Amino acid sequence: MKNRLHFLPLLLLLLAGALAAQGISFHGSARNSIYAYESDKAHTRFFQYLNFAAVSPCKHLALNSNIRFLTDANQELDNDLRFRAFALNLEAKNLLNNRLNLVFGRQFLHPGTTLGALDGLNARYAFGQKLSLQLYGGVESIGSRAFKVQKLEDATVLGGLVQAKKIYSSTAQLFYLRKAGSDAAYWQIAGANLESDLLPWVRLRLQSHYDLENERMHRLLLNASRSWNDKLATFVEFKQQNPQVYANSYFTIFEVKPYSRLRAGADYELLPGLAVEAQYQHLMLDQEGADRLLLSLNNDDGSVGLLYESGYTGDQISAFFNYGYEVLPKLIASLYVDYSRYRTETVYEYDDQLANAARLGYTLGRWNVIAEYQWLTNRFTESDARFLNHITYRW
Repeated sequence: MKNRLHFLPLLLLLLAGALAAQGISFHGSARNSIYAYESDKAHTRFFQYLNFAAVSPCKHLALNSNIRFLTDANQELDNDLRFRAFALNLEAKNLLNNRLNLVFGRQFLHPGTTLGALDGLNARYAFGQKLSLQLYGGVESIGSRAFKVQKLEDATVLGGLVQAKKIYSSTAQLFYLRKAGSDAAYWQIAGANLESDLLPWVRLRLQSHYDLENERMHRLLLNASRSWNDKLATFVEFKQQNPQVYANSYFTIFEVKPYSRLRAGADYELLPGLAVEAQYQHLMLDQEGADRLLLSLNNDDGSVGLLYESGYTGDQISAFFNYGYEVLPKLIASLYVDYSRYRTETVYEYDDQLANAARLGYTLGRWNVIAEYQWLTNRFTESDARFLNHITYRW
């Protein structure tokens, strides 16, 4: 093996003991994963994940992390690929009489709209139980999530969110987000979100987002769901969306067109623990359209179902089976099978694809061990086999 492995569980046990002696609460998980596959040559990759929170004795300060280490037994890897940080930040919470929370560092944010990861400062202040203000700024995290920070002038991010909740059983948000490079802003969006349970048994959701750079509506979503009784629930949804193409993106050379989507579905409990789900989706693209129909039978252990698609996005009919069973106490075996017959355009013949996955999972105290074998066959490959193994320790 060209790169040595990191023995995280042993290291974390020692670190947890040292921190506990200082009155610091230390909890999280460490996972070691083995992924074996073959492309142009055989690969055996070792992924190690460390996810933890170290909380100070006063409970106001915490160090949070979600980082990954990678070793390939068959080839050397550069450090940008070997070491990645999905989250690594310092959090100060419940300040000023539990009104102010601060997070500094790499963090994932969804402040009313899609942002992604931010390297910077996120502040949230509660004026009371119903009204709060969130302000954030910094740079957009590098796409690979490597241990690097972009220059402020190349990827500046600024934004804010005002939220009012528990008002007539509703939550309302107003937000603004700006991303800018060295020349000018390449993405600016403002909008409003609303979720309401004001009507009995009905949940309403509204999203209206406006693209300030391109001066057009970016996203409009209306969703209504209702529980009719203990057995039947339904929903209907309309969405209109423009692709999220930044002003400095290569994709601006293409003509950007919005799409509209109508979805409707229902869940019905046939027997205790056994339900049938049906969902229909119609996609509208300029002068073209596409349809999708899903029908499945579900219980607590898995599902079996059929999927049918036709129209501009291609034609497909598939059957899937996904089921898990506790064969012994704390030992769960599961099987996933998906067969599909498809074509991307009407001028082509139909192709077949079969995808399978078999898994065994065992839990013993704080330890969890999973072994999974995957196998795929289609017109591009006669046999694509992969093996995964996860060993996770939680404390």
